[in-house]
Amino acid sequence: MRAFHPEAEGWASALEPWEREYLAGLFKQIADLLGADAPAAAEHPAPRPGESSRDGNVLAALDFEPEPADAGAPSSVPASLAPLLDVLLPDASEDPDVAVEVAALTRSQLRDDKRSRMEDVVHELLAPTGPGGAVLVHAGQEGRWLGALNDARLVLAERLDIDSADAAEQVHALAWEETPAGEGERQRWNRAMALSYDMLSWWQESLVAVLLNDDGAA
Repeated sequence: MRAFHPEAEGWASALEPWEREYLAGLFKQIADLLGADAPAAAEHPAPRPGESSRDGNVLAALDFEPEPADAGAPSSVPASLAPLLDVLLPDASEDPDVAVEVAALTRSQLRDDKRSRMEDVVHELLAPTGPGGAVLVHAGQEGRWLGALNDARLVLAERLDIDSADAAEQVHALAWEETPAGEGERQRWNRAMALSYDMLSWWQESLVAVLLNDDGAA
């Protein structure tokens, strides 16, 4: 994964094929969640070009682990994933009555807009339009990309229980620690999610940095 840099039509970042595929899968799962569909578990039957065995182990641990939906639930989102939807579509007011009234007017539009942004990112990741196959954020679309990247980070932060700067530092340390002997499935999942959060945060920051340091695309 390379930092974003200016190009004639926007800002580009070169990614390995497996990085693009993984990120596309992550954003697609979030888009499905916003559509009130449980994200499907990704299957990786064979290594991708440029993917090491460690990369494959990380990718295998990244699924959202969907559970069967509660029989009485009003939507198809499993109870275990409901908190993720809450961070993506928060109440507009602390007053429950006001929140319900506002949500009725805005929730559907907000959901559709966020899902559309996710799908735009997925499309570019799967069929990059930048020079040499780089991912390209077209000029004028940077706001939509930053919104999608931030939503993805919110989802990962919720899964990792990041609620403070100290918690974020602990996740960063976990992402890059040596794999312990006898690591269990849950520990492997946590470490893989931490690495994903760290990677996505760096990628978002690189886009913000190039946007702040340049007046526009090259």
